Amino acid sequence: MKQKAYSTAKTAQKALRLLEILAEKQPTRPPELVKQLGLSRSNVHRLLATLLEMGYVEKDLDSRYRLSFKLFTLGNSVLGRNHLSDIARPYLARLAEISQENVNLALMHEHRVLYIDKIESPHYLKLDQPIGKTDPLHCTALGKVLLSGLTDQELEVFLKSDGLAPYTKRTITDPGVLAGIIRNVRKKGYATDFEELSDGVRCIGVPIRDNTTGVIAAISVSGPAVRLTKQKMEELKVPLVEASAEISKKMGFTDSR
Repeated sequence: MKQKAYSTAKTAQKALRLLEILAEKQPTRPPELVKQLGLSRSNVHRLLATLLEMGYVEKDLDSRYRLSFKLFTLGNSVLGRNHLSDIARPYLARLAEISQENVNLALMHEHRVLYIDKIESPHYLKLDQPIGKTDPLHCTALGKVLLSGLTDQELEVFLKSDGLAPYTKRTITDPGVLAGIIRNVRKKGYATDFEELSDGVRCIGVPIRDNTTGVIAAISVSGPAVRLTKQKMEELKVPLVEASAEISKKMGFTDSR
């Protein structure tokens, strides 16, 4: 019985060490994990299979592994009031006051935009994007911002995934065109959606970064095109970028440029 307990404890240690390695560098392929853990390939694959089945890691289209949103949920229970939603909430409220439109906080989960917080517009005519809802990456301002945080290799894998489905006549479905837009988002620091997901709906979004300098989330203002005009979207750039900078700073981001 003692031997079995010892073996179980050692397996748990290996699994936790694997998660720590993924936290330091992700996505990571199994051979790199084998090297860093000093374990056999079969042992590492068994650990990954178990963690994948339990939802603690995800496998991308290029057979690389990363930590999952389930760990984000667990982390939030530990971080309490210091987690992303609580840090961002006052800035979302300020943006909602300025814009009088929906303000959204989202992150990438399973190659989708996942809404984790929002403040609704006071107008009768408004958008319904409930927390927990997901949207495509390629045709939303939030999604383009999140895609801008991928490496060139990760973006290339996404663009080859045949996931650029058309939702309106304005949806960008050409991988080359979208790649150019994402590169531009990286330079400008914001993304737009001019009725690419839904007719009559526009959106402008900015990234949230943390101490790794990576894009961990995005915030956006969205609303009907009749109210969210091009001029109004232009006016919202400054408060959105300011909110992005302040939230990112509180998440540990330091701009070293």
